[in-house]
Amino acid sequence: MDFGITGRTALVTGGSKGMGRDAAHLLAAEGCRVAVVARTKPDIDDAVASIREQGGTAVGVVADMTDGEQVRQAVAEVRDAFGPPLIVIGQTKFTVPGDFADIEDVTTYADSFHTYTISQIHLLHAVLPAMREAGWGRFVHIGSATAKEPVGNIHHVVANATRPSTTGLLKTVSDEYAQYGITVNTVAPGWIETQNAIDYLRTNAGLKTEEERRAWMLDNARVPAARMGRSAEIASLIVYLCSEQAGYLSGNWIEVDGGHHRSAF
Repeated sequence: MDFGITGRTALVTGGSKGMGRDAAHLLAAEGCRVAVVARTKPDIDDAVASIREQGGTAVGVVADMTDGEQVRQAVAEVRDAFGPPLIVIGQTKFTVPGDFADIEDVTTYADSFHTYTISQIHLLHAVLPAMREAGWGRFVHIGSATAKEPVGNIHHVVANATRPSTTGLLKTVSDEYAQYGITVNTVAPGWIETQNAIDYLRTNAGLKTEEERRAWMLDNARVPAARMGRSAEIASLIVYLCSEQAGYLSGNWIEVDGGHHRSAF
């Protein structure tokens, strides 16, 4: 299927690893000019080289997406290289595990809110004007299933408390900008087999092998698929949401979690 995005400029934050990297590769394969944005230059260079080796067009930009000035500068660099990014993948990471009684410093919650939500405000302000002028845009946020259904067995009270704010922000923005041909959606991964998740399960649950993780997914996490998801399974949905065909799909929070979310709605 031709997704109709050949020649579009795509800015992928967190594009050097995991789900972001897979999304960057798939967007490049669809003919997009891809800007990989992350904080660590060697990882960025590796991702860009990998895309180019497969015949794609890519550049790398070093930026901390929680810093408003760095976000604006990153978008300017991408615009100078390829033109304004009309496809934008937004994500950030903040991990401070613990139960409520464990985390007494309220600044931890503030830092989490800043990382998850304020970063997206910076990014939206930087990219929406060009999308509105073009009459076309795709903004996809990589969020988390905890935004809708907080989970207690992995001890993430900070994420449970702050993730939903990002979802509320993006739903509001999607409603305001849909009339300009811009879609804004959130992809909400469940347990995805990234290195970060593997390390977390090794440290906090003592899981060292794939067999142990599969058993834990079914018996402890209660994931009906009885496995962790693959990052490519997230990336493929992201790329569809960036397509012409997805132009009437906006303001949605789409969970990709192997059936973990128990509600029918």
